[in-house]
Amino acid sequence: MNRFSLADKTLRLLAAQVNLNGTFHHSCRFNNTNLPLIFVLQVERGSFGTLFTIVSGDEKHSLTVYDPNKDTHRVLADFIESIANGRMDTAEPATPRVLAESFDRGQLLDTNQQEHLRQLVRNGGSLLLDVGLDEAVSLSVHRTQSRKGITAILVAGDSCPRTQCFTAYGDDQHSFNRLLQSLDHLVASAAPAAFAA
Repeated sequence: MNRFSLADKTLRLLAAQVNLNGTFHHSCRFNNTNLPLIFVLQVERGSFGTLFTIVSGDEKHSLTVYDPNKDTHRVLADFIESIANGRMDTAEPATPRVLAESFDRGQLLDTNQQEHLRQLVRNGGSLLLDVGLDEAVSLSVHRTQSRKGITAILVAGDSCPRTQCFTAYGDDQHSFNRLLQSLDHLVASAAPAAFAA
């Protein structure tokens, strides 16, 4: 499922920018969210082809088009959408997550997602996580003031959302473990058909 597609306005900008040399900054919104995809496009035109470099956060991807034509901006747009939707430089579909009946916490979230979750437990805030469901899971964490701990709200789905809310008292590791456990239960309840097999 593609969660991100470039807007028509951005596509028109790309159509002009593929014919120029330079660095261009873009900010696009994910579908049905307020989260932006912020990326920098660097265009280097040469005699044998054009090198496009996409920089988003600490990721850098490049694409060389040797025979530019009027549809080059569409090729570039497909490349950007592939990166944003979890497919890397090859633009091949990402390997689907395998959902098991009993989640191993290391399999539900990758290392980067676990680090974002730890940061959320330490500082509070909100986060959208892609855990292999049709829609991302929204998490909001509030640091409790009276005792050390967190209050968390987890939501999976938009049309028929499943929610969990809890307060966990203890150190950050205990709160992190409790948040992972709650996330496991929420994902299991949001995708019961995946566990029937």
